[in-house]
Amino acid sequence: MILSEGRVEPSTIPTLYILDICVVNATKLSEEALEANARKAALVKSLRDLDKPHNSISYFLALLEKTFDPRASLSVEELEAQILNDVATMRRFFINAKIDESDALLIGIMRAMKRQPCDPEQDIHLEFLRDVNSLGLANPVARANRLEMARKILEKADSLSISRQHPTVLLTLGSLYGNVNARKVIKFKADTNVFSAENAFADISIILRFLQFKFKTEESSDDHGRSYKRIQFLTDDIGLAGVLECFMGYEERVVGQDGIYQTMTGTYEIDFASLVTEIDKGPSETPPTDRRNVRLLSEYDLLYDMILGRPNLIHIQL
Repeated sequence: MILSEGRVEPSTIPTLYILDICVVNATKLSEEALEANARKAALVKSLRDLDKPHNSISYFLALLEKTFDPRASLSVEELEAQILNDVATMRRFFINAKIDESDALLIGIMRAMKRQPCDPEQDIHLEFLRDVNSLGLANPVARANRLEMARKILEKADSLSISRQHPTVLLTLGSLYGNVNARKVIKFKADTNVFSAENAFADISIILRFLQFKFKTEESSDDHGRSYKRIQFLTDDIGLAGVLECFMGYEERVVGQDGIYQTMTGTYEIDFASLVTEIDKGPSETPPTDRRNVRLLSEYDLLYDMILGRPNLIHIQL
């Protein structure tokens, strides 16, 4: 099991643990299945260690995964039955920790999301991922060619009116520059017919939804008298957990008001230097006073300037 913010002794801090669907499914495994799978057995043991009265367990992210699964073709009624079965299993598994959401709340959220139209930007991001996959990103790109490849990726984003700072673009650049976790999330394929842009975008969306949920929950925790002081995302996906560590914060602000309705915008903060792992990050030379000399920039500096600007932290407004 991977904790989103590093390992902390679970008995020390009241924590809300947010489970992804793979971790939820682990709570359903029989003793026979666990005996045959040491990795899953270790995961289940870790979950039992978290089963403390002061901890809480959230199904919210798993709910989002199920609701927005691009491979699923379930009716609303079938999806509701699956969700209720999942949560009932979790309540049997966690004897001491509290399940944070009621059945009625989860089903209400699912039905509300199903009534909403599809994200109008989703198709654009899927097109972007398919197009950059066709550039040959399934295989490592020679170091000498990476900056030019990055330029092609950014130009493709521009052509689709996708922000150069959007996580879909940044994770693609991370994959280009050898970030193993980013490559595991996007899973570029040499065979374009095998590549699943839907699965890649679903994982990227989960990262963003988790950060948004974490921010809102932390903001409202004291107001609603909740006892947990820490929020962690539990996943069995090493790539997803590794990429999440590059995301350092989230803030929201109101950008519009129409009567009682507000338009919100979210800003995500990313440690870009940790995302592009195989790149020359050497310091730039001090600009000489002799104008005949030219300041030399590292490849990291050049790439960063192409994306946004000079600081080491990217603030992404979506």
